[in-house]
Amino acid sequence: MRDELEAAVAAAEAGATAIRNRAGVTERVRSKSWASDLVTEADIAAGSAVARAILSRDSSARFVIEEDEVYDLADAPRGALQDPEVWLVDPLDGTTSFVHGYPCYSVSVALLRHGEPVAGAVTNVPLSETVSAAQGKGAALGEQPLRCSKTDSLDQALLVTGFPYDRGAPLDRQLSALGSFLRAPVHGIRRDGSAAVDCCHVALGRVDGFWEYGLQPWDTAAGVVICRESGARITAIDGSEWSVHCSGILAANPALHERMLDIVRGTEG
Repeated sequence: MRDELEAAVAAAEAGATAIRNRAGVTERVRSKSWASDLVTEADIAAGSAVARAILSRDSSARFVIEEDEVYDLADAPRGALQDPEVWLVDPLDGTTSFVHGYPCYSVSVALLRHGEPVAGAVTNVPLSETVSAAQGKGAALGEQPLRCSKTDSLDQALLVTGFPYDRGAPLDRQLSALGSFLRAPVHGIRRDGSAAVDCCHVALGRVDGFWEYGLQPWDTAAGVVICRESGARITAIDGSEWSVHCSGILAANPALHERMLDIVRGTEG
């Protein structure tokens, strides 16, 4: 597993370097499926750097990458979520923050084996922080081992969340949950715009829980193994086991996870 972990870290940091190299460059910005779902040349450059870094270590690697252009640019073999082994890559998680110069965006890289993330790394680019984990090996910030928080009461908790691109029913669900958590009450709720970083904040113990609707597997796969290896519990937002088909997740330290689930369930239908 060490080789896979080293590959994930090297790839995430290569992607981060590609993003930093575009500092001060005027980005051509376009929208994808939603007006708020943005992509820039930095996304493409980072994705290519990630794929090449992995291929330099394993020429047989296959990929599921958020930005479709990367496959041809990096000669990266296209994989699928059901493959026995595939790398999931979000080259720039938090593109909107990057475009606006808000200092929270990341590169997320995970190795999926038979549907489960077994190694992953997330580089928070503005902070130059790389958080990583491998199944059974623990989570770390650099060389520092990580454990999630031990906060056992919501009224002492700091939470983090995000808002979906789909501003219809998913946003309605999120706003309902947001109101319920604020009234729980909690110490506070933060929103930085990178689900991968949010998962890392749970693992780092900087926040006590995270929930979000409308996510893709490349947003969360690295965060899942990182949270698990820090001692946190991470599930689908309905409490079922996380899978690459989940569109919403909930991550928290074990003492708070069920309480957060109760609040989310209370806002449904």
